[in-house]
Amino acid sequence: LHLEEILKKLKKTIGILIMSLMVSTAFAKNPFKMQDADYAKMVETSLISVGNNYRLKNAIEKIKKGEKVWIAALGGSVTEGAGPAKFTDGYAYQFFRDLKKTYAPGDGKNVNFNNAGLSGTPSLLGLVRYQSDVVEVCGQNPDILIVEFAVNDGGEATFQKSFEGIVRDALKASPNTAVIALYAAATYGNTAAQKKPISDLYQIPQINMLGIVKDGIAKGHFTKEEYYTDSVHPTIQGHTLMSDCLMNLVATVDKAKIDEKIEVPTKSFARMGLSGLKRIYDDDKNVKISKGSFTDVDKQCQSVKKTNASNFPKNWNKKMNLKATDEPFKMDIKCKSLVFVYKVQGSWMSDKFGKAKIFVDGKEVATYDGGKAGGWNNCEAVLLINQNESKNHTVEVKMAEGSEKLGFTIVAMGYVE
Repeated sequence: LHLEEILKKLKKTIGILIMSLMVSTAFAKNPFKMQDADYAKMVETSLISVGNNYRLKNAIEKIKKGEKVWIAALGGSVTEGAGPAKFTDGYAYQFFRDLKKTYAPGDGKNVNFNNAGLSGTPSLLGLVRYQSDVVEVCGQNPDILIVEFAVNDGGEATFQKSFEGIVRDALKASPNTAVIALYAAATYGNTAAQKKPISDLYQIPQINMLGIVKDGIAKGHFTKEEYYTDSVHPTIQGHTLMSDCLMNLVATVDKAKIDEKIEVPTKSFARMGLSGLKRIYDDDKNVKISKGSFTDVDKQCQSVKKTNASNFPKNWNKKMNLKATDEPFKMDIKCKSLVFVYKVQGSWMSDKFGKAKIFVDGKEVATYDGGKAGGWNNCEAVLLINQNESKNHTVEVKMAEGSEKLGFTIVAMGYVE
C-alpha cells in the first residue's frame, strides 16, 4: 500500500513537471517568476471549458498551413491594452504575436490582427460596434474572435442579452468563426457567472482570470500591485498571464482530436434576445430621421488607441448655442429592439452638454445627462426598446427644460428588425 501511494505521488509529480515544461517552453513566459509547476497549474486552471473545438481547431490548422487568418478581439479597455506603458503590450497584442510565432510558418504574415477594444465600453455598445469595428475592419468575419466584457458589464439581463447577441451573431455569420469568451479579472470581481450559461449553450471556450488571480495573490505568488495597475487594468505581467492562458487554450485544442461540427442553437438563451442587431446610419432605408437641431458631427467622441482617432465619426450632435432655437431629433423606425448610445461630455470641454429627454411613441421613457460629473467624452449605451414583436415606433430626443441651449450627442444607435 505504501508503495502504491509513492507511485501515485510520483506519477502526479511527473505529470506536473511535464505540464510545467510544456508551458514554460512552448509559449509561457512566467512573468511573475513563480515556480514553473505553480505557474503551469495556474494557467491550466484558467481554462474552465474548451467547449466544442471544431471551429478553433480548423482556425489553428489554417494558421499552420499559411492560409490567411484574421484574429479579432472585442472588449473594453483591458482588451484595448490599458495598464502597461505601451498599449501594444496588452494581452490581445501579445497573444497575436505569440500565436504567429508558435504556429504560423515563416514570418507569420498570413495571420492578421484587429484590436476592437474600446475603453469603458460594455457588451451592449460592443454589440452595436461589432459589424463596423470587427467585420468591416477585417474585411471578413474573423477566424478567431475573443470577446471580453466581464469587467465592464453588470449582472443585469440586458448585458446577458448583448453578450449573447455578439456570440450568436458571430457564430451564425460564418461557420469558420471560433468565438472565445475571456473573462478578465478586477478587484471588484467579474460577471463570468452570468456569462457562463450562455457560453455553455453555444459550447464556446471559456477562460476565467478571476479565480487564478485571487488564488495567486492569496498564495503569495504575486501581489495585487504586481497584477493590477488599479482596480481593473493589469500590469504588463498581468497581460502576459492573460496571453499565456489564451495560448494554453490553443495548445490544448491543437493536441486534441477534432470534435464533430455542431450547429448554432435555434433558440436564444435570453428572452427577447438582441441577435441580428443593425447599426443605424442616415442612409438606412428602414429608418426615417429628422435631425432637428442635431445636425452637426461631434469630432470629440471616444478615440481608440490604435489610431488615436474618433471611433464614432458618424453621429448626431446638437451644438451648444445660446441663440439658436431647440428642435428635437425625431426618428420613425420599425423594430423589436433599439439600443441608444449617447456621449457624456468631458468637464474640460468648452461646448457644455445638458440633459435630453427621450420619448417613445409620445411617452417620456428616460432623461439622460450628457454633462454629468465624471464624464470624459465616454459613451453610455442603453436599451430603449426590447419587445417580442417588431412594431412601428416614433423616437424623439428633446432637450430638457434648462438645457435647451446646451449640447448633446447621439453617438450611435442600433436596432433589431
